[in-house]
Amino acid sequence: MVEDEPGQRLLGHPAVTECVVVEGEQMIAYVVAGDGEQPREFLAELVPLRRLPDVVAVIPVLPRTAEGAIDVAALPLPVVEGQRPTGGKGGFATAGSGSLMIGGTLLFGFLASATTNVFWPFSTDLSGVPLPWAALFFGLYLFEWASFGLGVMVLLRGRPALARLGRSAPLTTSAWLALTWLLVAWWPQDNLYRLAAKTDWPRQAALVYGFNVTLMIATAVLLVFVAGRRR
Repeated sequence: MVEDEPGQRLLGHPAVTECVVVEGEQMIAYVVAGDGEQPREFLAELVPLRRLPDVVAVIPVLPRTAEGAIDVAALPLPVVEGQRPTGGKGGFATAGSGSLMIGGTLLFGFLASATTNVFWPFSTDLSGVPLPWAALFFGLYLFEWASFGLGVMVLLRGRPALARLGRSAPLTTSAWLALTWLLVAWWPQDNLYRLAAKTDWPRQAALVYGFNVTLMIATAVLLVFVAGRRR
């Protein structure tokens, strides 16, 4: 949620009594105004085009928490031409976004599987492993590839979803990158570990500090994000 020039200007409209501006994939201004009012046209004359919200949604009342703060997560989904809301609260979702996430995850997961032996030859070789253990290890590889694919999609499209939760911009960016790292890191990490000799202490230490410690830090960042207060 942002409180900046568009929101301040909208409050200058004689029919606007309340306003909140939310930034994600698009900037959306929610206003409480009289019927038939066109606050976007009013705003277009007062702010630069780059700061003009993509959508100005007129709603009867701004939802609030028990403490009286604006409940960003409960804001209704505005409908604009060519787009429609898809389940859930508090955000703006384009049609087919779920299919795009699934398709992108499968695509990048497949690319990870196809290039594993290019980057780490023989790291996934199960020719000497008996069943059922070979099947179990192969299942692990599938999870790693899928996790990497999902992580790439989170990197490409995940920040707006976190932004809608109303935390500060630096914390939102940190959580977005932490979540991405928690997902993508398993693929390189496990392949490197499988190829590292148990007594290669310099390499083992590099892997621990390059992956294990950073994954712990990423988890801590997400805990701070979840526990953080909305702006």
